[in-house]
Amino acid sequence: MLHQVVEIFEESRYLSLSRGFMSVKDRDELVAKVPLDDIAVVLLSAHSITFSKPLLAALADQGSIVVICGKNYAPSAMQLPVYGNYQQAAVIKSQIDASTPFKKNVWKRIVEEKIANQSKVLQGTGKKLESTKLFHISKTVRSGDPDNREAYAARLYWKNLFGQDFVRDKDGDGINGLLNYGYAVIRASMIRSLCCAGLLPALGLYHDNKLNAFCLADDLFEPFRPIVDSIVHSLVSSETEEVTPSAKKALIDVLWIKMKTTEGYSPLFQALQYYANSLVKCLKSKKPEIQIPVWEGQYESVSRDEQV
Repeated sequence: MLHQVVEIFEESRYLSLSRGFMSVKDRDELVAKVPLDDIAVVLLSAHSITFSKPLLAALADQGSIVVICGKNYAPSAMQLPVYGNYQQAAVIKSQIDASTPFKKNVWKRIVEEKIANQSKVLQGTGKKLESTKLFHISKTVRSGDPDNREAYAARLYWKNLFGQDFVRDKDGDGINGLLNYGYAVIRASMIRSLCCAGLLPALGLYHDNKLNAFCLADDLFEPFRPIVDSIVHSLVSSETEEVTPSAKKALIDVLWIKMKTTEGYSPLFQALQYYANSLVKCLKSKKPEIQIPVWEGQYESVSRDEQV
């Protein structure tokens, strides 16, 4: 099963294909071999990395994504697999044909769930009054969020989570670097799930940027940002404000956080696939009743031996 996020963060590594494995070498010395069957995402954060074309082709055949990170761990490019999904043409047509009211109502559900999860994060940090305020805000979101309740909630949320002076900056370091890293992990897994479902990541519901090839992924992964935020808050509370190896491990483990779906409990990376499939069903039925995986505010992980 594709589940591992493999990061290459040390310089001068050469990646190649070796009998069903991704081989990682430092010059002529073998550093590691990882089974292709296990790799969901290859995260390239070092600058001086070289890799072979057969490896890239094999990763694509496996349905794996390769993410190239730029400044402060923000993704700058990705290699996406082109799936032979038998219904892909029909799914993409349904995306193109989706009505504006449909997209606005799905976006309403996404914003509601995002703010509700932000409320759970503040509840977990002891900010009960502010948590209650966010919960009530989540109940006031209208179709398409014309009142921009998402931004209103964000202003309250960030200053209570990281202090009055904190400013969210995708190009920033410190806390922002940690957030960028965690978001990159979930975003890559979200993109992979969309491709598996036959969806086109560039066709968004709310996000609409001609320079962004992943608008749909940026729409759908919004409710899961607060889970990363909570992990970063925990790291900062333990005096970790840099993207250290131990911080990276904690953020990558977000993919194993237990989520509740219509199929029961499953790790986040698997729940994202249910989520993408739910959108496909909504598009086919033209009913915006998307099933968003529920985070119950806990940090319990699903064991790799207990997957659904």
